[in-house]
Amino acid sequence: MIQRIQSLWFLLSAVSGFAMTQIPLFSARLANNAQRQLLATESLLLFALVMALTLLALACLFLFKKRSLQFKLAVFGVLGSIGAIALEVYFIEQFKEANAIISGAYQWGGLFPILMILFFFMGARGVYKDEKLVKSLDRLR
Repeated sequence: MIQRIQSLWFLLSAVSGFAMTQIPLFSARLANNAQRQLLATESLLLFALVMALTLLALACLFLFKKRSLQFKLAVFGVLGSIGAIALEVYFIEQFKEANAIISGAYQWGGLFPILMILFFFMGARGVYKDEKLVKSLDRLR
């Protein structure tokens, strides 16, 4: 049901999760003057978490008839995205320690968990507003 705004937020969250696996998280120049880009697919735990969050966003998209469950899953999506940020930073720090890096910089892929938090939050807010509206209409009957 794409007519509701939270469906768009959940769809954008799923797209962000998929894009995170395709776009580099970190780019580094190593001591031997080689360039290395770090992807989320190089860490099994980070990749599994991001794919689980992507599937969670898609599940929220199709659970429009069960608003309370949709809201709870969206809150878990926010918490999972915070965990993805922590895991991403840990993974990059481990990469920095394991390799002789001259210089490095975060890339656009590192921003996608932050976008996922925003999109899950906006989706949860839309679900909450819908639930509040339905409860107020039930009271009027």
